[in-house]
This record gives sequence, C-alpha cells and structure tokens, in this order.
Amino acid sequence: MCIGGRPAYAVPQRQESSFKDAPPVVTGTQTGVDNPKDTKKATENLKIKRQKKEGTYVDPNLSRTEALLTKRGGGGSKTAQQKANLARNKAKAKAMARARLSRKSRMSGSRSRGTR
Repeated sequence: MCIGGRPAYAVPQRQESSFKDAPPVVTGTQTGVDNPKDTKKATENLKIKRQKKEGTYVDPNLSRTEALLTKRGGGGSKTAQQKANLARNKAKAKAMARARLSRKSRMSGSRSRGTR
C-alpha cells in the first residue's frame, strides 16, 4: 500500500476558466432536430457577447481597416499646419547639425594647435 503517493489512475481535472463570466463551451451534436445548431458558431457567439460586455471585443474587419488607415506613409495630402511643422522640424535639424559640425571643427582645431 502506498501512502501519500499519487493514485494509479488519472483523475480528470476540471479546467478553470481564465475569467469570471466564462461562456460555456458547446460541444456535441443535436439529435432528433430538423435544423441542428452549429456548436462551433454557438460557442463563438457566446465568446463575442462576453467580450462586448467586457469592452475587449475588437471587430476583426475594423481592426484591419484601422491598421491600414493609421499606417505611417511618406506620402499623402497634408494640412497647412502639418506642412509648417515639417518645415520647422527640418530647419531645426539642419541648425543643430551645423552647430554640431562647427563645434567638432573648433575642438579638433584647438587640439592640433595645442600639441605643436
């Protein structure tokens, strides 16, 4: 006799759902019914209902469209404000690059004079 060990047979464990209001998983087939329901569709509909109730549902058709619309591209028509912002940023970047180059040349020039 074994004390404190595992049983020789497997005990089926009940699968706990990851959320509190989990819809039931519909399995099997209906018998004796003229128009049986598709169990996979029923489970999917219950899942979508729960997600909508929680506010976590993302429509697959809309998410692809939104991804395509928000995709960053180089072209497209821009408003006057966007054009002004781009021009200002470009000018600022050029000024910073010029300042960096002049600082570099000043520093390299002072080093070479000091070593003679």
